[in-house]
This record gives sequence, structure tokens and C-alpha cells, in this order.
Amino acid sequence: MTEKELMIFEMIECGYNLNEMAYMLKLSPRQVHQKIQKLINEGYFICPIYFDDGNIKYSFEENDLKHTLSLSIGDSHKFKALVVSDMHVGNCLENFDYIYKAYDYARDNDIHVIFNLGDLIDGNFTRGQQKVSNIDEQIDRVLKKYPYDKNILNFICFGNHDYSAYKCGRDVGVALSQNRPDLVNLGYGVSLINVLRDQFVLSHPLLDTTFKPIFNKLILEGHHHKPMFKIERNSYLISVAPLSDLCFGSANNSGLTEMRLSFCSGFIHKGNFKMINLKDEPLVYNEMSIEFFLKHKNVNEKNLVK
Repeated sequence: MTEKELMIFEMIECGYNLNEMAYMLKLSPRQVHQKIQKLINEGYFICPIYFDDGNIKYSFEENDLKHTLSLSIGDSHKFKALVVSDMHVGNCLENFDYIYKAYDYARDNDIHVIFNLGDLIDGNFTRGQQKVSNIDEQIDRVLKKYPYDKNILNFICFGNHDYSAYKCGRDVGVALSQNRPDLVNLGYGVSLINVLRDQFVLSHPLLDTTFKPIFNKLILEGHHHKPMFKIERNSYLISVAPLSDLCFGSANNSGLTEMRLSFCSGFIHKGNFKMINLKDEPLVYNEMSIEFFLKHKNVNEKNLVK
């Protein structure tokens, strides 16, 4: 083990976060992250702990839940994040200007968390045409062009186009998360987000299926390429517009959703959702406020993920 790796072990034990370790080691956060990934690959149990202010800390524990994120939030009454989906990098209708605008919006509104609902790359099949068809080149394109901010974390539930690469032997989630500490891999198809005493769901169908409710949950879903809201059997589905020009339906609303949740006794109580078009200056074209009536029973990913 090198001297810097020993220092990383000591700093993890002392509770330093990634940015603090980078400053003390005179390295970039990405370089420290890659050293930690090397230690994990060598068999050390090092588990990241994520915070809603954009910080990452680590503990010496093993985590076998690949579709579950426990997010530590600083305010027990409220939480805010951006939700994006369907960038389809490699498609002729990709548009990186939208993610740059999303980052500007996050900084302007003191938001440090972005939930990405998948189809980050176009994979090995497409609707339309591709400007980049090679999967490795699509992944490299994300690594080079996706913005980086040490105070903003992206939690990614990968979709069916990403999964097409996985079936060809290229795991997009691993390729990104090993190189970038801010691009957090939450698996394919569905992810569970634990906040305080409650949880909500990220979803991106891996097949062209209709919505299947997950009872008593707020579900943020990609794949449909159009914004919509649906309640079924006490499940609340928020479908997110694409962060590309690959729009379906009559409304050409490329953009994102700003989500603000309020909590009561640790449980999700209310939500405010702003649908924001990014084609020019950010424009709110729809806004919903929802009071949730949920039976707050948390589920385990082993009962949910096939």
C-alpha cells in the first residue's frame, strides 16, 4: 500500500469527506476517488455515504444493495433535487446544452443533487439516427462532456438503452462510476432512495411496458420522453421530460423537473414539482403541489428487483 493510500485510510477513519481529502492530499477529487476505487477492487470494504449538500464520506463496511441509496439530508423537514432523463448520448438529437443549463440552474438555486433516470447513452439501438454508434465512444463522450462540479452529485438509474450496452458486455454504470465520483451507479431499471424514515423510487422500464404501480410510493420515471402525472392504487408517478431533443407526443418540452419534498416525522408529506423547459431560458411550464397519503412501509430491493 502506498503512502497516499495509507493517508486515505486514516482520513476515512477520521471522517473527512472527499473534497477535504483531495485538498489535504493535493489531488483532485477524481484522483482520490480513483485511488479509493483501486482499493475497493483490491478487496477492501469501503462504502460511500452520500449527503444532499454534495459531499461524500466513506465507511469501512460492505454494501451488497446495488439498487439502494441511503441519502443523508441536512434538514429533517425538506429536501430538493433536480430530476432528468433520456439524454441519449450518441443520438443525433442529443443536446449537451440542456445538461449545462441544468447545472447552471442547480447552482443558482442551491441544489446539489440530480437524479438521472437513465438512457444516458443511446446504446446499440436507436429511434432515429446516431452520430456515434460505438458504445465505448458514447461512454467516453459522457465522461468528457457531462459537466463536473465537486458540489453536485448525480444518482443514476440506468435504462433500456444503457442496458443494451450491458447485454453486449459493457457495463455503463461501472465504467462511469469508477472514473467519476459524482456519477453514482444505482443499477438498471429501478432504484430505491431512502431519505429519513421514508423512501421513493427511481424507475426506467427495461422493456416497452406500461406503468406497473409500486404501491404506496412516489415514483420518478424516465423512458416515456414526455412529462405526465398519474395516480394509480395509491402510487404517484411523475414521468420526466427528456434532456434531449428526442421528444414524443405533441408537446416539445425538453427539460427537467425540480422536486421539493417536505417531511413530517421523517415521512414524505408533500411534494412540489416544477416542469422546466430548457430550450431557451429556463421556463416553468407546469407546476404541481401534491399532498401524499401513503402507507409508509419501506420495501427491500430484493423484493423489488428481478
